This record gives sequence, C-alpha cells and structure tokens, in this order.
Amino acid sequence: MKGSKKKVSFRKTAACPSSSMLLSYSLRKLSLEVSTLIKYHLRDCEFCSSELPLLAHHSQPKKGERAPEIPMNLRILAESIMCQNSKSRIIG
Repeated sequence: MKGSKKKVSFRKTAACPSSSMLLSYSLRKLSLEVSTLIKYHLRDCEFCSSELPLLAHHSQPKKGERAPEIPMNLRILAESIMCQNSKSRIIG
C-alpha cells in the first residue's frame, strides 16, 4: 500500500532503554558507545524522547526518605489507561 504508515503506539517497548539508563544518558554517565546507541534510539522513539526531559528533573530521594506519592487523580488516570490497553490486547 503506497503511502501507508504502520501505526505506532506511544509506549515503552522492549527495545527502549530503561528509565535509569535514560537518566544516566542525560547526566552523561555512559560510555560513548552506549550514549551513541541511545542518541540514535531517541531520534526514532517518541516515547523515550518525551520521557527524557521528565527524567532530567528527577532526583533520587535521600537515604531514608520516601518517594512522593502519586496524586490520586493521576493514579486513577494511569490505571484507566492501563485497563483500556489490557482490554484492547484481549479483544484486538
């Protein structure tokens, strides 16, 4: 089919680097080879390209400090999206 594009879903896949790897990339803590691979991945992956700026503002909790709770409205939204995705996998 001429001009048709494969539908790409906005999600992390098995080919995506982990969030901690992306954070290390943004902090320039990776080898040149690994950084280059991630750089090329970011050119084609909308999800990781969107995740990277969010991680740049991420800070690890200090020792003994708990991570902040997810706001309830955001938790409900995330759970509803996850539920929709699991239903579409079963149906589709």
